[in-house]
Amino acid sequence: MELRVLRYFLTIVETGSVTRAAEVVRVAQPSLSRQLRGLEGTLGMTLFDRGGKQMVLTAAGLRFLPLARDLVARADAAEAAVGALAAGRAMRITVAAPPTTITDVIAPFLATWGPEDPLVTVQAESPARAYQALARGADVAISSSPPRRRFAGLPVARLPLWAYVRADHAWADRDRVTIGELAAEPLIVLTPAHGTRRILDHAVQEADASYDIVLECDTPHVAQAMTASGHGIAVVSDDARFDLHPLLILDSEGEPLQIHLHAAWDSGHYALHSIETFAAGLSRFCVERYGPQVADRL
Repeated sequence: MELRVLRYFLTIVETGSVTRAAEVVRVAQPSLSRQLRGLEGTLGMTLFDRGGKQMVLTAAGLRFLPLARDLVARADAAEAAVGALAAGRAMRITVAAPPTTITDVIAPFLATWGPEDPLVTVQAESPARAYQALARGADVAISSSPPRRRFAGLPVARLPLWAYVRADHAWADRDRVTIGELAAEPLIVLTPAHGTRRILDHAVQEADASYDIVLECDTPHVAQAMTASGHGIAVVSDDARFDLHPLLILDSEGEPLQIHLHAAWDSGHYALHSIETFAAGLSRFCVERYGPQVADRL
């Protein structure tokens, strides 16, 4: 198999037509058809059902598709690595992480880097989907959920959950609140898809309590905005906004509620050193930014 022909195959899949694919790759249609038949001959199986107007993958083609994508992606990664090394350029790293982590942790960390450090792009993903982004081209993923065993990685930090109140709230002169006290107040919380919410629910259950939800939000910034407008107490893990006052939340045993951040990546990644350097640097930055109590020793 030639990579060039695999790219042609993927283009036909994407366009649904040999004619349109030929225009995209700038190859004559008869030549493209011959090369596709040659690929099928090499594989010993028919990849497309040619009975209709569009090229539809056969069952064998559907099985072969992820293999072809993986081979081409690895070849592209290798070419990028070799090209960067040959030109002396910094490696480019793509990081997938939840929006709050990007805003409060990753972006401030990247602001401390210099021109000799790798170029970094970020893509926002929910905590539940961050690791899935590794299969879609991300180099490293950050999430509050532990990574699967097949990934390499390290714990980044343990960040506290905060109960945010306005400056005129009765708790504004305090620095912490118990889960029992908090559960008795009207709360603005995130949806169950967020790790912060799951940690809160578990702590309330352990305290044999229940709480009144004023509003469920999918965005921590909105939760804080609703608190600033006087609708209740926001429970989130992001940094304070709108001049709100943060309080640590203590569980039934007097320990602060915390959310863990994990970094994960493919152990066979071509830019392994750059990724490990990024993850370790992010962990150190969290300690410098929030204090030694956030260091995660899992």
